[in-house]
Amino acid sequence: MDSMEIDDNLYITKHLTMEGLFTKVDFQRRKQPSRCVTVCLGLLCAVLLAGNIGQFIYYEIISPLAPADPAQSSLQFSGDRLQDCYNASTAERKQLEAKLSNLTEEKGQLQQSYTALTTERDECKTSFNNLTNENNQIQNEKEELQNKYNSLVKVKDELEKDINKVRGKPCERGWIRFHISCYFVSTSQRNWASSRQDCIARGADLLIIDSREEQAFINGILPSRKQYWIGLTDSVTEGTWMWVDGTPVTTTYWYPGEPSNSGGKEHCGETWQRSLGIGVWNDDQCANLQHFICEK
Repeated sequence: MDSMEIDDNLYITKHLTMEGLFTKVDFQRRKQPSRCVTVCLGLLCAVLLAGNIGQFIYYEIISPLAPADPAQSSLQFSGDRLQDCYNASTAERKQLEAKLSNLTEEKGQLQQSYTALTTERDECKTSFNNLTNENNQIQNEKEELQNKYNSLVKVKDELEKDINKVRGKPCERGWIRFHISCYFVSTSQRNWASSRQDCIARGADLLIIDSREEQAFINGILPSRKQYWIGLTDSVTEGTWMWVDGTPVTTTYWYPGEPSNSGGKEHCGETWQRSLGIGVWNDDQCANLQHFICEK
């Protein structure tokens, strides 16, 4: 065996021997650090546990008994005040919300009242305007009536003057005065139309009886139981008796049962003289010849 082989065997033997040694050494070294770690972890856990216990004892037992830190007390006090302010603000907000709700409801009621009052005001304005217009219209009518009244007063005064003149003036010969009128009693006989023409020619017209007093006066100046034409006819409208001046008859003195329109031809009126009473009226045929009475 040469030296190379010996050297190689020696290397291998040494190497194997060293590897076994290293293996043993590494194994022993690896066992030693594992125990240290375990011990260290145990110590660390003990320290942490002690720290937690100490911290718990401090905060739960010692800290409440120790005097408070001024800064912390100030912060605590400020926090309490802020909490109180917040609670007060919350309560005030709720009160304000309640007031707002009440005010909103009250506003709605006031709005309704305002609307109702506005409607009533408009109705009052309309009524006022209508009353104002009616008042103006009545005022205008009053002024017109006043003007008419003044005109009638003037006419009345003029008529009174004329009446006084007539009263002071005697009737013509053959005429009879009664109040302000003059009457002519004919001695001749004519039909109704011709009798009226005769009166008109004398400046008069057939008699128009305006009152019971006048009817009595005429009855007193006529011959006993005679008939005389008067200015009464229904020749325009059958059954509607009118005076010759176009005025309707309002007061009548018909004999009972008259006007009878016997034969459908009696359309002119006459007065009958009666010794008792004030005389009566009768309808007769207009073509018959009768005495007549004129008035002016």
